[in-house]
Amino acid sequence: MRKLLCFVLISFFSSSSLALDLGIPIACDYGVECLISSYYDKSISQGEYKDHTCGRLSYDNHKSTDFMLRSHTQMKDGVNVVASDSGKVIFVRDGMSDISVNLIGEEAVRGRECGNGVIIYHKRGYKTEYCHLKNGSIPKKVGEYVEKGEIIGQVGLSGITSFPYLQFTVSLGGDAIDPFTGDNPITGDINVPCDSLDIYPLWDKQTEKRLKYIATSLLSMGFSEKVPHSQGAREGKFSRTVIKDDSKLMVFWVDIFGLVAGDKLNLSIIAPNGDVLKTETRPFDSNRRHIFQFLVYKNKTRYWPLGKYIGKIELVRNDGNEIDNVINTSTMVEVIRNEERN
Repeated sequence: MRKLLCFVLISFFSSSSLALDLGIPIACDYGVECLISSYYDKSISQGEYKDHTCGRLSYDNHKSTDFMLRSHTQMKDGVNVVASDSGKVIFVRDGMSDISVNLIGEEAVRGRECGNGVIIYHKRGYKTEYCHLKNGSIPKKVGEYVEKGEIIGQVGLSGITSFPYLQFTVSLGGDAIDPFTGDNPITGDINVPCDSLDIYPLWDKQTEKRLKYIATSLLSMGFSEKVPHSQGAREGKFSRTVIKDDSKLMVFWVDIFGLVAGDKLNLSIIAPNGDVLKTETRPFDSNRRHIFQFLVYKNKTRYWPLGKYIGKIELVRNDGNEIDNVINTSTMVEVIRNEERN
């Protein structure tokens, strides 16, 4: 019995030592500059989905981990994608434009849904795939060896996506694996249930600790003199620090990740004297992974009173027995005199 136990332990540690030791594949301040928008779907039932926590941050049959930037502006400035572990580059595609699939249609990227991408072959037959990279950002060629943490591209908007993010996939023997639970080193089983305690994460210890679960987050917010649309706001086209006093509209907008059925979103515009100019409460009866909302207030006088106006957002959630303000914050815009008028 003792010999058998020893053999099992040796086999376990030998297999475990050959597993991946993944670092975060994106060079960003996680939780501040980027977050995970979708996890590997652990459900085996068609039409259902669960992430590794048995939570809602996935979608049916999704087999990747998606690292989302907070705005298009970050993509333009450049956010590096790095090799999650050392290995050999076995695939590279570059040259696809960074343009939202909402503008060009899915047919335009048929067969190239990953966009610009890289695949790296690692020890024990693991592969990591990096999709939706920025056009012209990939410095590596097929056959080159890369070290863990080495730059292999930048986050882009290529392929079948409407928002800049890195789609990161881990696979073994042609089957995708959830890096948060890993595959069983003894049995080789990759179908690890979301509520299982028998997990073997493929992340290194530092990364595993760093990648905290973020269920809901305010991505960005701002003011505009025009009615905004989500694409433009996410590209920084509707962010004003000042508004002219003869503008017809004042619009406060928010971009939010991770709404839950039953959430209530309160938006308000507050004048310099503290008066609430307009406020609205918007209930949501279904989960929404990514949503853009705005509040419009029309100027009822010839000129706006000069001063600083506040846009306030409150996201209220009834979580079982208690009601909680998941998001409660504000931003500011200043109304100044239009010196160009007579």
